[in-house]
Amino acid sequence: MTPEAGRLIDRAVPRWDFAERHARLVHAPAPLVWRALGEVRVSDLPLTRALMRVRKLGRSVNSPDRRMLDALPPGEVARAEGRELLLAMVAPTSLRTQVGSLDELRAASVAELTRPMPDGWVRIATDFRLDATDGSTLLSTETRVLATGPTARRRFRLYWLMIRGGSGLIRRELLRSVARRAERAR
Repeated sequence: MTPEAGRLIDRAVPRWDFAERHARLVHAPAPLVWRALGEVRVSDLPLTRALMRVRKLGRSVNSPDRRMLDALPPGEVARAEGRELLLAMVAPTSLRTQVGSLDELRAASVAELTRPMPDGWVRIATDFRLDATDGSTLLSTETRVLATGPTARRRFRLYWLMIRGGSGLIRRELLRSVARRAERAR
């Protein structure tokens, strides 16, 4: 696939093997939507919490009062204040791969995402983008995944088939929660 011009996600993952996109029109100005995006808490997302609990085999997920953007596995790597936020990371596709903590997996910069890596890893980037429209804001999110080789692509394809539906539900619940906060604040 090929990217749209000028987006932060294009620098992190300019081409991809897997992608998903969601959008919601929020009836509030962009500054309120931007603030709401940063204020959503884990407790605001009951479906997300339930799905993450299932994924972690019943273990508790994050503290309910933690900001959702801090609770997501990809960490923030770039932002265009008030317009776009990019979260990204590299991750192994095998449970046998020795890795440190989740924080060690999070990319420190977009440059970190683009360094050559052996087969068996994926680059994951998720953006949140705000586009103002006559007093409302189109809030969109896109996730892109690029495998580092054929083995990683095969492994991730199986994982993607299992989690894609839940991933979409999580994204839509997050957009809905941001919209609710921003529209209440208006």
